[in-house]
Amino acid sequence: MFSEVTASRLERIILKELSLNYPEIVKECSLNADNLYEELEISLAKVCTDLPLLFPRELACVTKEIFEDGEARARAKLPEIAANLRGALEEFGKEPMLAALTPVKTEPFLSSERLNLKGVPSKLVCFEGAQVPSILKPGSCPQQGVWASDRIHAAAFVMLLEAENGKEVPFAFVEYVSFGLLRRVAVRSTDRREVLKICREVEKIKAGVMPERKEEKFCKECNFSEHCVSESSLMSKFF
Repeated sequence: MFSEVTASRLERIILKELSLNYPEIVKECSLNADNLYEELEISLAKVCTDLPLLFPRELACVTKEIFEDGEARARAKLPEIAANLRGALEEFGKEPMLAALTPVKTEPFLSSERLNLKGVPSKLVCFEGAQVPSILKPGSCPQQGVWASDRIHAAAFVMLLEAENGKEVPFAFVEYVSFGLLRRVAVRSTDRREVLKICREVEKIKAGVMPERKEEKFCKECNFSEHCVSESSLMSKFF
């Protein structure tokens, strides 16, 4: 069963799909802002045409009005996306941008028995001679760097990729697709430590030890609220 697709959610889906076309757009475009915007508009139209074919079940009950509203919301973001892409191209150059945006693998399945962790990053890219994970985020974007939760998300994929390849992965990318912004994340030991803590607490939950109950707005919708125990745990911060 799929959750309701609102115009806001549809906007995020459209912009995420559009971002997968950034490499082709960047490759073909000059640094002219008008040209970049036009190519984004053409690509967005194609995305909207293809969307029902990509997500037939999810979009089966979406009305024409909601679809048009979602498309209009996504189109309204194009000037900002074009400006940010152009700024990055001018600052870093076309070749580094293409390397950071172009996937060598899309949605690869990664797993580690040692970490007891599995995950699927949005893509893997080859940057500065190394394969690194890149995750697409359709939500809001901080003024600098990445959100703390996105940093932990990126660190988990870095650790999974290291487990798969047996090589150090020093950083990851987080792409805020609603803004056309690409942020590089240097993974720190504190990030890795947090991932390990979360993995171990999840194992406790699987073994039947529930996290400490904290009365928050999410509790009313939580299916496990009646079973919460008083034992303190790190996972209580995430519930």
